[in-house]
Amino acid sequence: MEEKELTFWITYHEDKQIEEYGLKGSDIFKLFKGNKEDVDGENINYLNKFYSEIVTLYYVWRNNIRSRIIGFGHYRRLFPQICDVEEGQCQVLSINYNNSVLNHYKFAHNYQDIYDAIDILNEKYGKGNKYSKYLLESKVFIPFCCFIMNYTDFEKLCNWLFPIIFAWDEKNNLNMNPYKYMEKAKRDFRYDNVDYQCRAVGFLSERLISCYIVNEMKPFCINTL
Repeated sequence: MEEKELTFWITYHEDKQIEEYGLKGSDIFKLFKGNKEDVDGENINYLNKFYSEIVTLYYVWRNNIRSRIIGFGHYRRLFPQICDVEEGQCQVLSINYNNSVLNHYKFAHNYQDIYDAIDILNEKYGKGNKYSKYLLESKVFIPFCCFIMNYTDFEKLCNWLFPIIFAWDEKNNLNMNPYKYMEKAKRDFRYDNVDYQCRAVGFLSERLISCYIVNEMKPFCINTL
């Protein structure tokens, strides 16, 4: 079977969002309900409350749903146009060149989570590796977990990203268990908005995806924050 040229995945979480945001599925644009558990193929949709749109990346990666170019967005954030990208290139929605990755995360979320990720990267790649250095020192941040790249680059990203996420899960004794994820969120943010902050893996993955794209690819966008 001939490989498709382009597939763009749009994550949503509630049926009302389809009409509210004018979402339309097609052969190219695939609507994916992140918290729908009875979907064909391997998935972690039962963790959508904590992983957010990262469950869509996992689903496409693990089920090898290929096209030459693949993109990801979500119901509130879509690309005004999709560019043709070569291997090594990555189209993103925005690039912020004046945002301390570490300080922003520490201000907005539980800083221990990103410290755990840095520990994992140091154990895997050696202390002072480029990925840890990015999380600690960089002021270049690519937000939103929205990107367009070649499928071969997407595979490399996922092969890098998910072992880190799952090592973080193991480090925190969460065992991919939604009850344990929620208990952690209630403990970490007992005086904060738990329903928002429980998406810790989504927020952490946003920084890790930015880390990979900045270090391993050539990102570009139409607008810059």
